[in-house]
Amino acid sequence: MRSRAVVFGLLLAGVSVLAACNGSASSQGYAAVVPCVFPAGTTVTLAYPIPGATGVSDALAQIVVAVSSPLPASWAVVLAAGTAGSTETSLTAIAPNAIPTPYAAPTSSPISYESSSVVSGALPAGSGIAVLLEDTSSTCDGYPQVGTFTTQ
Repeated sequence: MRSRAVVFGLLLAGVSVLAACNGSASSQGYAAVVPCVFPAGTTVTLAYPIPGATGVSDALAQIVVAVSSPLPASWAVVLAAGTAGSTETSLTAIAPNAIPTPYAAPTSSPISYESSSVVSGALPAGSGIAVLLEDTSSTCDGYPQVGTFTTQ
């Protein structure tokens, strides 16, 4: 009987500790991730290079995203290459005829295109690159991923 009481006491203590911690990042000493959120109703997809493309030049000059409505000027492209770090550049509107080919044509409309220059030498060769977007006017740190590609 005494062993049941000990087990029950240990179980109750464990549940109390878990309830106190609540399992949240902030209770464990980590800052909570605040996701960046696109303006209401806005969808964004990677247009160039084509999402999932392989053999993309590591000397790529630009990234192009297709947006359902123009993003505020505070949004920027973040290119993340695993442990190699990331680079961030601003977006500017471009005409469809200014997009390098081939590119991924969006399936919905209306669509506009925004381009971001890639800093020379920023992309490591033979690497998977994630294309994310950041709202630089916000304190958000959970950047939405809009596509990936792999450099040659």
